[in-house]
Amino acid sequence: MRIRLSHLAVLLALTMVVTAVAGVVATYREAGDELRDVLDDDLDSQARLLARLLEAEGSRLSGGDLTGLLRTTFRPDEEDTLWVTVYDTADGSFASNLAHDLPLEEPRNGQLRLKHGGHAWEGFQRREGTLVVQLLRRADRYGEVGEEILEEITLPVLVGSAVNLALLAGLIGLSSWPITRLAREIESRNADSLAPVALPTLAAEIAVLRDTLNGMMASVDTALKRERQFASDVAHELRTPLTTLKLELAGDELDRDALRNEVNRLARLVEQLLILARLEQGRWQSAFAPVELHTLYQREIERFGTRVQRAGMTLRSELDPVTISGEATLLQALLQNLLNNVLRHCPPGTSVVVRLRRAAGVAVLEVVDTGPGIPEGQRRQLHQGFTRFDSRSEGLGIGLAICQRIAQVHGATLEFLANDDAPGLRVRVTFVQ
Repeated sequence: MRIRLSHLAVLLALTMVVTAVAGVVATYREAGDELRDVLDDDLDSQARLLARLLEAEGSRLSGGDLTGLLRTTFRPDEEDTLWVTVYDTADGSFASNLAHDLPLEEPRNGQLRLKHGGHAWEGFQRREGTLVVQLLRRADRYGEVGEEILEEITLPVLVGSAVNLALLAGLIGLSSWPITRLAREIESRNADSLAPVALPTLAAEIAVLRDTLNGMMASVDTALKRERQFASDVAHELRTPLTTLKLELAGDELDRDALRNEVNRLARLVEQLLILARLEQGRWQSAFAPVELHTLYQREIERFGTRVQRAGMTLRSELDPVTISGEATLLQALLQNLLNNVLRHCPPGTSVVVRLRRAAGVAVLEVVDTGPGIPEGQRRQLHQGFTRFDSRSEGLGIGLAICQRIAQVHGATLEFLANDDAPGLRVRVTFVQ
């Protein structure tokens, strides 16, 4: 079951409304009960106090004077109406602020309920000596006061709830709008739509999500382009030897040396492809161990000696003792590819120097040749991988891609520079360890 954020927002708003209403109802009931208790206590206290005062001063007050005093003191008004009656049990007389002829039913202390003037009255009765004081309030006044309290409580709560709902709606809108837009943007795309998502937002979390998603799509786009370029260059690399083999096999006489060379060329290509495939899997770091580069590269240079001589070139080395953490097979393939490129693209008479040194905490490998070199614009293209400048040769494609991936796996940088003091190319690999 899927739930949209808008549904959650509506549910949260309803929850707030229900909570606010429940709070108002609970507060009203509790406040009504407390108010009733306060008013009852007040009536009881006033009745007791009045009874004691009248008992103390009863000998100096006549019935008429007492009636006038009660009507003046407890005058009916619109806000509240109190009914006060004072009975004298000695002679049966009474005085009241409201005209009535109700007799005293029972001279006891306690709560009292009476009917008068078409209204129900509630209050208390207190006796002091021969005097009995009844102090009552219209029962409907309790409800009116309760309604006033409810109005005073409800209005601020409703206003506060409305403000909270407005703030909540704005906050949810600001928070969910970027997410909703991002979801719609993603839903509208297909597997080939890998352009970055342009989603302006002030929310840090949404910005992180957008940037992470854009980074992932950029990585996928780069990988897809690399795979397409890889397939194109592999096809190009394989086309030449396969064409040669077809032509030789179609002829009347087989050139065994040509066939052998093309088969060896295909074998090298397959070996390069296997190395590149294993590099793309990214499992080499677990096999890293200390490697003495000077020893490894000295053996490799000796192996290339015969091939270099047959090509009419010279090869020498300047190797300082250097040990790094890495994978020996890959580091060996790195130098092999760099030297193979020199043999393929440089004419006879080229001088090649392999240098290895440690300086400022880094290990630097350089392969310097005095061949024709590469123009600056084309040197920048070498960093793109699978670069080819001569369709008649094997090119720099797969070998260069392998060199770049080996450097990346070892945390190194691969640079293609011009030769300082002579024509040619200087390839520098810097190992930062």
